[in-house]
Amino acid sequence: MTLLRLPAGMPAEEKKKLEHKLFKENMQRTKLFAKLVIFFEMLLIVFNLSTAVSEGRDIFSFDFYLTMYLVLTGLSIAHLTMVRFFEKGDSADSTHTRWYRKGMLAVVILFLTWGGVVTLEDQRHYGHVMAFAVNVMCVSILFHATNRAMLWIYSLPVLVVYGGLPFFQSSADVLAGHYINLTVFLFFCWLTSRMLYAHYYKDFYQNWLLHNANKDLEEQIQKNIEMNVQLEEANKQLQALMLTDELTGIPNRRGFRDRLIEEQKRSAGTRPVAFMMIDIDCFKQYNDFYGHMKGDVVIRSAAQTIHQHVPPHAGFAARYGGEEFVVVLFDQTEEWVRGLGNTICRKVRELRIEHVRSTAADWVTISMGIQTGHVEEGIDSLLALADDALYQAKENGRNQVAINKNKVDILPNSV
Repeated sequence: MTLLRLPAGMPAEEKKKLEHKLFKENMQRTKLFAKLVIFFEMLLIVFNLSTAVSEGRDIFSFDFYLTMYLVLTGLSIAHLTMVRFFEKGDSADSTHTRWYRKGMLAVVILFLTWGGVVTLEDQRHYGHVMAFAVNVMCVSILFHATNRAMLWIYSLPVLVVYGGLPFFQSSADVLAGHYINLTVFLFFCWLTSRMLYAHYYKDFYQNWLLHNANKDLEEQIQKNIEMNVQLEEANKQLQALMLTDELTGIPNRRGFRDRLIEEQKRSAGTRPVAFMMIDIDCFKQYNDFYGHMKGDVVIRSAAQTIHQHVPPHAGFAARYGGEEFVVVLFDQTEEWVRGLGNTICRKVRELRIEHVRSTAADWVTISMGIQTGHVEEGIDSLLALADDALYQAKENGRNQVAINKNKVDILPNSV
C-alpha cells in the first residue's frame, strides 16, 4: 500500500492549490469526455432509429434505450453549457468555483447512475453489466479526486445497481456472479483511482519541494552575489587603504609604485618623464619644538598643497615616507616642470606656518630635487638622480629647487 500513501508535510495553502489545479484538469477532461459521449450517443440514436425503421416499428413509440441515449446526450450538453459559463465567468470567485465543482460532481454521479439504470434494463435482454462497468472504469481513470470524493461518487450508482439487480435478474446464479464480479471490478477501479490520485499528489508534492528548493537556491545565490559584491567592495576599499596614506589622503609609497607601473604599461616608445623628490625643511626640529600633533598638521598641509598643484592629466603626487614626498610628471618639458616646482615651493611657503627652528626661513618650507628623462632610462635610476638633486638643494641651504643636479633655483627668504 506504499503506492497509495500520500506524503505528509504539505501546507494547507499548497493543498488548496492542488485542489484547484485538479479541479481545472478534471473540468477539461470531463469536457472532452462529454463531447465524445455526445458523438457516440448520436451514433447510437441514429442506429436505434434506423433499426426501428427497418423493422417497421413506430419511431415515435416509447423506446427505453433511445430515451436513455437522449437523456445522456442532454446531460452531456448541459455539462458543456455549464463549463462554458464557468470559463466565461470569474474563475477566481471561490463561490462560483464551489458551485461548479458541486455541479461537476453531480454530473459524474448521474453519469454512473445512468450506466447503472441501463445495466438493470440489460438484465432483461442481455444479462450483462457492461454499461455500468464501462462507466465506472471511465470515471475511475479520467476523474481524479480524493478518496472521500470518489466514495461519494460511487455510493449512489452502486446502491442503485446492487439494490436493483434482484428485481431485474431472476437467475440466482447469474445474480451471484454479477455481485462477485462487480465487487472485484469495483475494488480494482477504486484502487486504480487511488493510485492515479496518489501519483498526481506525489508529482505535485515533488514539484512543490523542487520549487522551494529552487527558491531557496535562488535566494542563496542572490545572497552569495550580494556577499561577493560586498567582498569586492571591501577588497577595493582595503586595496585603496593599502595604497593610500592615512594621514595625507594621497597615495603612499606602494600606491606610487603601482600607479607608476600602470603608467609604464600605457607608455609606448620614448616618453618624457620627470620626478620631483620633496622634503620638508628642518622637520625634525619642528617636531621637537612644536610636537608631533602639529607636525602631522604640517605634513598634511604640505601634502595637500603639493597634490592640488599637480594637474591630474600630467601626473600625481605621493607620500614617499616621513616628511618626504614624490611627484611624477609625464609628457612635460623641463621648463614647465621647473615652473611647477617653483610654484609648489612658493605655495607651501605661503601657508605661513611658523617655524622658528628652521635654518631656511621663518616659515615651513620645502626643498625639491628634479630629474627629467625618459621612461626607458629606468624609473629607479631617475628617482635616484632626483634624490641626488634634492640632496644638493638641501646642501645649498634648503628652500629651493635643484634641477638635474646642476641647475638651482633659490627662493627668497620673504614672501
